[in-house]
Amino acid sequence: MAAVIQQDGLDQFRIRFGELARVRRGQPVQIDPFLIARAIALVMRECTVRSAAGRPITWNQYRMILARRDFDQIRPLQAPLERDLRQVLAEEAKARQAELVGELRVTVVFDEADELPQGEGVVRVAFVPTERLAAPRPGEMTMRLDAFMVSGEIAARAPSAGGDTVSVDDAPAATGWVMRWPGGQAPLVPGHPIAVGRPHSDPPAPFVALAGAGAKVNKLHFWIAVSSAGVRIGRFAKANPVHANGRSIGAGEELEVALPAEISLSHGDLVLSVTRA
Repeated sequence: MAAVIQQDGLDQFRIRFGELARVRRGQPVQIDPFLIARAIALVMRECTVRSAAGRPITWNQYRMILARRDFDQIRPLQAPLERDLRQVLAEEAKARQAELVGELRVTVVFDEADELPQGEGVVRVAFVPTERLAAPRPGEMTMRLDAFMVSGEIAARAPSAGGDTVSVDDAPAATGWVMRWPGGQAPLVPGHPIAVGRPHSDPPAPFVALAGAGAKVNKLHFWIAVSSAGVRIGRFAKANPVHANGRSIGAGEELEVALPAEISLSHGDLVLSVTRA
């Protein structure tokens, strides 16, 4: 049986979707969002680069090339594809505990040379800082998955003079918004996503440790980002239930609600509020 993935070079891999879907040889394969997400996750595993401290670093740019007919079939499914990518890559990231050099971007295009057979794809990978990522071109399907929002485990750790964990003693007045819960409070900086969960060793950066949280609150339960338009809240893929202003957030999904906001974890086990400082 042919391999699902074949490395053609340091930055290029060939995917055989028929093997990935386990269909019989010669039978056509319907390339769907699940297969695309699994293929990207398999390629991610092939990266062996490590930081000076020995921590895995994985590529953040993935460009998948499909046969024209396969591309035409997957293109209308971009919304579920982006959803599936977020969930699958979050699980892969958690297992690897890897870092990224920038925003995670997956782009799906068709083979303009018309050389790829149906049922096969080529994935080209690269390390590209966010500010150097090229703008999407017309006709491409480009999914921009913020590294932190995919999974706190894969978030690039930004330098911080004051440490990675937000202290409940930090003055919230400078930010305008503050998150409060029965065990403390923490400031929220507009535009900067931050992970929230039960206190634990080696948290991602930045992180709010919910002092006094019980066992029903996950170590990485949700992420939050405030803006002038409202607040975005995302539930990590493996986290217990999260509700924002009474609305349920699916595993691995996110929701934007108006401010002030109330966030309920594990069906009311812990309730937080986001209000003016």
